[in-house]
Amino acid sequence: MEKDKKLALLKDFKSIRENVAFHFTSQKNIESILNEGLRPLIGDNASGGLGQSAIEKTYVSYGLEGVLQLYNRLISASFQQRIGDFNGISHKPFVPDSAKDKDSKDSLSIIEGFEMIRQYMEDNVYFIFDATKTQYEYSISDEDLEMVNSSIKDLNDSGINIVEKFEELDDKIKDLVRQDSEGNKEEILRLVDERDRLSLVVREKTLPIIDRLRGPLLNEEDNPIMEEIDYNDERLVWVNQMKAPHNTHTRIIDENGRTQGVRITKDMLRLFSHDGKTQSNGLDFLESMLSQVNSNDKIYLDTSRCRDCNLLFKFQEYIQLVKKYKLSGLLVTKPEETIEIGSKKRTIPERQVMDLTNIEKYPELPEFIEGLEQYYEIHRYKKTTRTLAEEVFDKIKDSQAKKDVEYQISKDEQSLENTNEISTK
Repeated sequence: MEKDKKLALLKDFKSIRENVAFHFTSQKNIESILNEGLRPLIGDNASGGLGQSAIEKTYVSYGLEGVLQLYNRLISASFQQRIGDFNGISHKPFVPDSAKDKDSKDSLSIIEGFEMIRQYMEDNVYFIFDATKTQYEYSISDEDLEMVNSSIKDLNDSGINIVEKFEELDDKIKDLVRQDSEGNKEEILRLVDERDRLSLVVREKTLPIIDRLRGPLLNEEDNPIMEEIDYNDERLVWVNQMKAPHNTHTRIIDENGRTQGVRITKDMLRLFSHDGKTQSNGLDFLESMLSQVNSNDKIYLDTSRCRDCNLLFKFQEYIQLVKKYKLSGLLVTKPEETIEIGSKKRTIPERQVMDLTNIEKYPELPEFIEGLEQYYEIHRYKKTTRTLAEEVFDKIKDSQAKKDVEYQISKDEQSLENTNEISTK
């Protein structure tokens, strides 16, 4: 059987590490995206309590590293965020029923977070497309970026410090979103409009400095999709997107009086498939991506610089357990429901879910949860201690002192490894 031209296997791409981007979305959006492409916009996830974007963009993950980082961030945020933070974004319908009586200021348990993301990604698919990067005459160093971003702190608008006003607006918006009240909508929109205006003022005032630093664009004829140095309008900073390839977007352009991200046309896009015959969901996608990780990949998730504990393989274990429970008829059928997300109503199809109010009915699950929580506490602590130690290490000038600190870090890590071995026996 000939492979559907709208579908793509990972092996269809020369590399899944460079010059390729991924975009995940709900299955309900497949037809419109295949007809219209990926339009730059400010979606519910970019305008709710988890972030307020001022510029219409197409959000993507860049390469294998970016996909794994974003997936892991979604898993981590599921139990680190307050439940109220999910109001107005696409995760909300998938919050497990076991958490329905919790306060909006509470968080999900780790296993509740796993179940939420499992349902969420089962409802999603991945689009893949070639993504060339821009090439400029000069590269911009971290020191250059720090200089530009430091100058932002002193910017004023009508005599008011922009950064301070921006932070004040951000806090007010988040508080109103968490309240999840219909009466707050107009006030939220008013505050968001003011926040967006200030963000664009910052970009307008600092873009000329960035352009001087990097010089002319050299590969404009290639229609590059990705920008290495770009403006983060949610945080009022210029960033190196390739250092955070999970939370990136197509390059921002000023065209016909509009500031927006480059559009991805329908001809560029293909749906991920694990067999080339049918589209695959976000859970199958993760399994395929994890199978591509090899010993040469220096995955950022496993370094001390990453704030998130790497939970991808634990999440994959959970997915396999749920598959067994499904075959045994232990999942609960949740009927189709219509729910309001942000400014839109969305219908969630009938689905099978875990009943986390009664974990004892699932063989191996209590032991898995116990091991998962132990793993998270140990590895989260390990990352925190090494990160703090490295910050001190960077400030030390004396070479012998550096060796002493490095030795102590190694001892501490070995001690934690031994603790981990004992706890898993």
